[in-house]
Parts: sequence; C-alpha cells; structure tokens
Amino acid sequence: MEKSKRMLAGMLAAGLMLGSVPGAGAVGATRGEVAQMVLQAADDYNPGVSLKDILQGDEKGDLREGEPATRAEALVMLQRAFGDLPAPVGDNARNAIPAGDFTDIPFWAKDALADVFEAGIVAGTSETTFDAGSPVTAEQMQRFIGRVYALEGSNPKDDFYAAVNKEALDSSVIPEGQMNSGTLYDMMNDDSRVSGIIEEAAKEKHQKGSPEQKIGDFYNNILDWDARNAAGITPVKPYLEAIDGAQTLDEVLAVADRMKRELYQAGLRTFGLTIDAKDSNRYIVTFSSIAPSLSKDIYEKDGGKEKDAFLKYLKALLVLGGYAEEDAERQAKLYWEADRVLAAAKLEQQDYGNVEKIYNIFTFSELKEMFPKAGLDSAYAISGLAESSQILVSDVGLLKAAAPYFSEEHVDYLKTRLRIELLAGFGGTLNREFQDAAETYQQELLGTSGSVTDEYRASQIVQQQFGAEIGRVYAEKYFSPEAKADVEEMVHEFLEIYEQRIRGLDWMSEATKKKAVEKLHSMSIKVGYPDDDDWDDSMDAVDIKSVAEGGSYFANMVEIARVTREYLIDMQGKPVDKSIWAMNVYTVNACYIAQFNEIVFPAGILRAPMYDVNNTREQNLGGIGYIIAHEITHAFDNNGAKFGKDGNAEDWWTAEDYAAFQKLCSRVVAHYDGAEGSNGVACKGELTLSENIADLGAAACVTEAAKRMENPDFKQLFETMARSWESTATRSTRQYVAQVDVHAPDKLRVNRVLVNLPEFYEAFDIGPGDGMYVAPEDRVLIW
Repeated sequence: MEKSKRMLAGMLAAGLMLGSVPGAGAVGATRGEVAQMVLQAADDYNPGVSLKDILQGDEKGDLREGEPATRAEALVMLQRAFGDLPAPVGDNARNAIPAGDFTDIPFWAKDALADVFEAGIVAGTSETTFDAGSPVTAEQMQRFIGRVYALEGSNPKDDFYAAVNKEALDSSVIPEGQMNSGTLYDMMNDDSRVSGIIEEAAKEKHQKGSPEQKIGDFYNNILDWDARNAAGITPVKPYLEAIDGAQTLDEVLAVADRMKRELYQAGLRTFGLTIDAKDSNRYIVTFSSIAPSLSKDIYEKDGGKEKDAFLKYLKALLVLGGYAEEDAERQAKLYWEADRVLAAAKLEQQDYGNVEKIYNIFTFSELKEMFPKAGLDSAYAISGLAESSQILVSDVGLLKAAAPYFSEEHVDYLKTRLRIELLAGFGGTLNREFQDAAETYQQELLGTSGSVTDEYRASQIVQQQFGAEIGRVYAEKYFSPEAKADVEEMVHEFLEIYEQRIRGLDWMSEATKKKAVEKLHSMSIKVGYPDDDDWDDSMDAVDIKSVAEGGSYFANMVEIARVTREYLIDMQGKPVDKSIWAMNVYTVNACYIAQFNEIVFPAGILRAPMYDVNNTREQNLGGIGYIIAHEITHAFDNNGAKFGKDGNAEDWWTAEDYAAFQKLCSRVVAHYDGAEGSNGVACKGELTLSENIADLGAAACVTEAAKRMENPDFKQLFETMARSWESTATRSTRQYVAQVDVHAPDKLRVNRVLVNLPEFYEAFDIGPGDGMYVAPEDRVLIW
C-alpha cells in the first residue's frame, strides 16, 4: 500500500496524472501511464491486481507502453484494474450516463466495456458512436476514476461524500412530484407541521377577516376542483378575447394596460420598487420589460429535450386557452424565437448578484427614448408610483434587446406574449388541465415522476401568501426561546472567530481589515422569528371570499395581487423598514441580505437533523454551524464585498487589497470549474463563485470552533457536514440545475471544501495518491 502510494506521488510530481484538480490542462496519456494510473487508483479496491493483469498487450504480446492510449484501451484497463464494477443503485443509478447503441466498439473490448457502460460512467459522442479510437487524456482518466470511486462509495479517502453517505444514497428515493430528496430537501419537502396549521384553520368557520378565515377559505378554494373545473377559462376569457381583437400596437398596449389595472400583471412593461443598493434606507423605482423564460444555455443550444418540452408546454397552454393546435404550435415557435434573441442579450446568471452590473440609473425620458412606441406614460401612470428622477434598470442589454419588439411589425408576437403570460400566470388557478400541463412539463424537463397530492400543493400555495399569519402559530408551537438563545450564542461565537481570522489575514492591509471588522460588528442577526412588533401585516387588508360567497382561487389571487400592489405603492417615499424578515418563519433555508448587512435563520431550519439541543457539539457545528458560518461569509464574498457596513454599495477596500482578493477569487473559480457533482455534469466555477466562497469560509470557521474544544472529534464534524448535504435528484434535474444554480452541486459542497482543511487530512489519514488529496499549494481559502 505505502509503496504504491509513493509511486503515485511520483507520477503526480512528474505530471503524468492530474490528481484531483478539476480544470487542469489536458495532458495526453500513454498506455503505460494509463496502466499505472488505474493500478494505483484500484489499489484499495482490488489489492491483488498487477500491472501485468491490466496491460496485456496485443496478440503478439507487444505492450506498446509509450504509444497514446485510446478511449477503448484506457477504459478496458480501468475495468481490469477495478474488476467487475458494482451495478449502480439509488443515486448512482439515477445519475448513470445512459448507454448508447454503439457501433464502433472493437471486438476485443466488448466484454470489458459492457461492464463500464452498465456502470454508467462514460458517454459516447452520439447514440451510436463511442469514439473508441480517439486518444484519452490524463484529465479524462482522472474523471473516469473519480466516477468509479463514487460508484464504489467505500473509501472516504477517495470520495468522502460518497463513502459517508453510501447507505443513504444507495437507498434514496425521490418522492412523487418532487425534484429531489436528501437531508435538507427532506426537511423542505416535509410539510406536516405547516400543513397541520393550515388544515386546522380550514376545518371550521372563523370570524370574517381573521387570519384563520383567510387561510382556511383560501385553502378550501384551491381544493374546490368542482368549482374550478366548472369555471374553466371563464375568468381569463375576456382578456383573451381582448388580445385577439387587438390589431395595432396601440391596441395591444391598451389590452396590456387593462391587464395591469385589473389583474396586476406585468403588462409587457413594468415599473416597480426595490431597495436602493447605494442608499439602503430608501426605495428606488425600477423598470423592466419582456425577458426570456429559460436560461441562456438552453437557448444557445436551440434544441434538445429542454426546447421540445418547453414548446410542448406553450402549445398546451394555448390549446387550453381555446386556440387551434396548428395556431398554438405557430405561436409557441414565435415565442421561442423572440426568447432566443432576448436570452443572447441578457446578463450571465452570476452577474445578477454583481451590483456593479445591475445598478444602472436612467431617467424616464431616457427610457421613453429607448422605448418610443411602448406607451411608457400610461404604464407608469397605472403603476401608481409617484414621479422619480431616477429609475433603476438591472439588465441594460436585455432591455435594449426588448425595445425593438414594441413595433407594428411585432404585434403578433406581443399578442402571443400576453396570451402566454396570462395563461401561464393564472392557469394554475383554473381547471385541472392547466395543472396537468405544468406537471408534464416538469416531468419532461427534469425527469421527475408522479405528482404531489392536491393537499400538499394547496398548502404550499397558502404558505407563499400568508407567511406571517402561519409563522406566528408555527413559532409558538415549534420553536422555543431557549433554542433561539442557543443559536444566537453560536452566531456571536462565529462572529468573534471571523474577527480573529480577518485580523490574521496575510493578504489584507490593516486599513481594509479595520473596515471588514467594522462590517462584522455592524451585522444584524435574525434568529427563529420576528419580535412582536416586526411581523409582516401586508395581508391584513386582503379580503378572501369563499366559493359560497362568490369567491374563487382565481379571484383570491387577484385580490392578493391588488393588496400587494397597494402595499408597494405605500412604501415609496418612506424609509426602508429593516426590521422586516426576508423569509417566512417555517422556511428551511437561511440568507444574508447585503442591503441590510444581516443574516437570517428562520425557525424552520433550526431543527433536527441540522440542529438539536441533544446533538454533540461537533454535530451542531457540522450541521447548523456550517449554515450560520456560510451566511456570515456571504458578507465578504465576491458580491457582498462590494457593500459596506450599513448595507450600501461602496468601495471600502484599498486597491492593492481588492486586487489580492480578486486573485484569490480566481483561484476559487479554478478549484471548482469542471469538477463533477455527478457523472458528466460539470460545475461552473464563475457561476457558483459567491456560494463557493461562502462554503469555504463556513468550513474554516466551524473547524476553528471545533479546535477550541477539548479533544474535538473532527471525524464526526466532517462526517456531519457530508451528511448535511446528502441528496439525490434525477440526471435531468442535475443537468438543468448546473446551468442556472449559483450553488455548487451538493457533493462538491463537501468534497471540494474539505480538501482545503489540514484537519481533514489528519482526521482521515489522507495523503498523495488518494482521490481526495489536493497538494498544499493548490488548496484554496480566502477567509
């Protein structure tokens, strides 16, 4: 064992193997090099295998060790080294790369490669072409080996996440209608506590206007399928008829304005209100227009299952709206083509967190010059907002791409856009066929199966609208003042650890350290639930009518939209109330809000298994501790670092320090870029940078907290971290999420994080040659 590890270390030093550094440059690999790589990698899995077993040569016995290895040869050697590969089950089966009907497999390789294909660890270049004769690189071999480590899931030194979570991953099941499952997702999907509160309110009649009456009648209206199916599209039909009757641009805009007045929909041009990033005590008017529905990557590809599923869904909506199939298909394609143009002009997903790119001020006159025929005067008047000398635009490129569509030439498209906005926006409140169409779309896009129950869906909808009303009951029933105080104590401990770590940074000057510590000291903390005077009362004015009173799910949603609009209008000109909570009390999540310089931890996430007063200290550190420290670090990630202690976008760095910070960020990008969360699904380092910085800071912080203990159990700490992020999802879901989610895949939130901590190597005796090993000079840490 030790001899083989030393041999592997020598190979690493010689550049014959890339170790576990994703994104490193491709290095061609000879047959001899590949044989050595797989021999060392398989050492713990197939101890008796020898180099002679792996590299057998041709029919003449010629090994040709110095010749480039082909894909077929390399994978045959991998299979010989590890022996028969385990059949994928659970999460591995869910994310196995589908085997193609390949026609280019050499006869001599068929049996060995059949095992590789069944294991789901390699893809061809098409459904019929494996590209068996192309050369393989050292980087590609390292990926193949990494996939086998995950499939085996037996050695924490090679794939820590897979080994710690093997039993859970192998037995994992995704509930019907859900996208995923796992530690945190199961907490999110478990609706029993909140649904119990809602169902209790729905059982009895309550005083008109009381929270219980609103919650109960709204919930029952959602579940009244007899009434919904009987009404069909009647609630939206007048608007569809108005759209159909519009012949000119002005007439289309008049219909859009009517929908804005009566339904409070976007209406193609939207003026709203948000917190001013440069003065977080005030609100600023915003403007936006039409935007693509999906991610840039999908439109750039312009084909495949994502496009097919989306077009099918759009067509289904239009057919349900009363349009003939041929016309519906034509409109869906028209909508797609416009979306494709808009997507090409929009910001990259990660840029929407960059205040320097999304803070763009225009005057109303400048917007009218950009949109000369879009009827902005009427759109602004309908918004109800007072005049403003400054209007914020978050995506200038997208806005400029939208402007040309407001012309007579594009009247047909704008009519289609209004129809789809109406049917997609309100279809879920109408007859069951709309819900069925949405479920089919999710299944085809994400590979999910089945449906959640009607009761579950209704509960989720009620929670979205009546968060404060439900939250008061939840906090009283399920979260104690003692737990609140315990978590607050942990938060303050972490803030003190962060201060020490900031003061000890060797890349930051004293001047910038002082500003960073001031920001840390100014951070506000929200744990569990709001204080008595800080609960959201925006739904007090909502009048929810039952079906018996002439109400409906559709009418209830319109009423909620009306009150929300009035609440928004009322905020203009008033100082921002920073006591408001950005999350509902029962939410299983947490956040950092840069404009408030605050961290928020709702009661929903402060429960087992993430937090329990009966857990060991190491378990709570690896669970909720990681979450707390993650949110604190967001104050200093690549986006949060652009905000000062009072929540305003400002530059508090010296030029030299910010340049050093940018270099460190670049290293983090490289550390994650190309790393696989599942077979063939690579992480995007730029997209996930802010979350990765927060994860790295979190792990360093909780490890520091554990070091303060007497005889800390680091194994338990790191294993708890791994279990906290255990999850499974379909392959289609992971492929889609990898394009849009600013978080790294859950597996990488463990494996690419822990490899930067010396204590991790010591706890599990990890060294050169192990799959989890990263050389000290290649490890990354900022905070």
